[in-house]
Amino acid sequence: MGYCISACLFAFLILSTSAGNAEGKYACEDDLIEVMFVEGARLRCGILVDISESGVLDGLEEVLELTENYQWERISTVSEEEVDEMESIGELLTGRDIYNLNNIYILRFQGEIDIWELAEILQELDGIISAMPVPLPQPTPQPPDFQGMQGYLNPAVSTPTGIDALYAWTQAGGDGVGVTVCDLEYSWNYSHGDLTKAPGSQININVADPFSDNNHGTAVIGEMVSDINGWGTTGICHGANLKTCGTYYGNPTPQWNVPGAITLAISQLSAGDVILLEQQWDYTGSGGYVPIEWWLNYSPNPQTYNGVYAAIQTAVANGIHVVQAGGNGYINTGSLNWYGDSGAMIVGAGGAYSGGPWPAGDLQRLAFSSYGPRFNLQGWGEDVVTTGYSDLYSAMGSNYYYTSTFSGTSSASPIVAGAAACCVGYWVANGNPASTLTPSLLRGALVNTGTPQITPPAGNIGPRPNLLNAFAYLYSVGIGTTTEPSVSVAMSVFPNPASEYVTIEMFRSSEMISLHGLVIYDISGRQVANFSNSNIIAGETIIWDCKDINGSSVPGGLYTATGVYDSGSVTVSFIILSR
Repeated sequence: MGYCISACLFAFLILSTSAGNAEGKYACEDDLIEVMFVEGARLRCGILVDISESGVLDGLEEVLELTENYQWERISTVSEEEVDEMESIGELLTGRDIYNLNNIYILRFQGEIDIWELAEILQELDGIISAMPVPLPQPTPQPPDFQGMQGYLNPAVSTPTGIDALYAWTQAGGDGVGVTVCDLEYSWNYSHGDLTKAPGSQININVADPFSDNNHGTAVIGEMVSDINGWGTTGICHGANLKTCGTYYGNPTPQWNVPGAITLAISQLSAGDVILLEQQWDYTGSGGYVPIEWWLNYSPNPQTYNGVYAAIQTAVANGIHVVQAGGNGYINTGSLNWYGDSGAMIVGAGGAYSGGPWPAGDLQRLAFSSYGPRFNLQGWGEDVVTTGYSDLYSAMGSNYYYTSTFSGTSSASPIVAGAAACCVGYWVANGNPASTLTPSLLRGALVNTGTPQITPPAGNIGPRPNLLNAFAYLYSVGIGTTTEPSVSVAMSVFPNPASEYVTIEMFRSSEMISLHGLVIYDISGRQVANFSNSNIIAGETIIWDCKDINGSSVPGGLYTATGVYDSGSVTVSFIILSR
């Protein structure tokens, strides 16, 4: 339908506004609008055309007559064909309609026009889902300084609670080998001596650092992939490959383009790889940070379907695990109106040590961390030792800076991303295709086997990953983990995972099959319990108290129960959670 602009409204639009945070809106570029079309909008020889012939561009030309000059730019340099393939693969794998990221464009215009009013008029057109000014890059907020050591690598039974990366590294694939982690943000030092995977990792061009800093990104990738070399720090998934994708980039001038960066990252990754979104969105305009998937939405509005959300969905639909910082904003996101579940893992900041400005202790929510039912997991939000900054060590210059005070959901999120990469590496090393460890399966595994959050204080940020338990669970559900019986018998173990007691039931198809006993082994193959047939209730059931032959409680991990019969055996794997 036509779109009429009165002379009065035209006069209203010709205002001299700054790119600042006017009228409670976010700070933005003064000449760029991100436009998300319904469908079929394509750029041909610099002209936007409707290849769907559905009227998606109706009324657009009349609105743009308000500008002195304008041009359209694609949101990403990834080819239309590759983006179409992302959509097709996502729809094939999920059975759901996936938004085509080719329909998102940047409008660059000239003229003394109120950018917010122009965006509002564009958004009222029937063919446009969203039209919002391109935001300026937002600095990554930092809580007050704390000190600590690299305890997040330690076992989950330690205090403060680690994710047991030390155990993960003893298992095939458990260091993330073969997996690629891609960090989306800015502020990297590619010359740091403990980050030999950093040079050449950047996948986009015309990238700038909006804050002239090289510490934040350095600290993040240091948590994940700093070298295992006997000095400095060691990354959680140090065996993984690294890619970095700047979110402030573009030609002729850089702009903050998170959906475009995610699109580019998808084009460079495969199923099983990990995207870490080290960006946050200031929902209130005054430091109320929430996950970046709230892109372009500001208080008190609900979350709408936006470019970042759509790009996350596309990544997840293509089997890529997406981890995003939950935000250092003190925000109860449970009181907000979410559009839905994008499929990403959202991470909150948990305490490591009590005392100081943030009195919360181990596994408790730190006060600054946003929180809510949609949050899935937590990592250390304080006292993280990693590369960058210089408060821990600076004697050899900036290429050997280390910190012991990296904090916030910025430090928590790479812990979860590193754990995810370790899990994928372990999954593949045990004979499973990476694509079969779907984002929903891995997210559920890390949540269900993690070390529970401690409350109070109230406010859900989820459990902390426990790689020993997670590996045990993944082993139990992966390919080839159950020995086929050579006789007509079956066995079940419940609950699985277990904590204090395990019930094991054996079923025989014939009374002619004789059961001789039941043996329980740990993951190393060591026998921890042995029951003769006389110990088994009515010849079919035994209840085990999770204690070994010496009467000591066994540690958490993967165990197997083997029923021995006169003509063979049957084996079932199960998990005991850390206690």
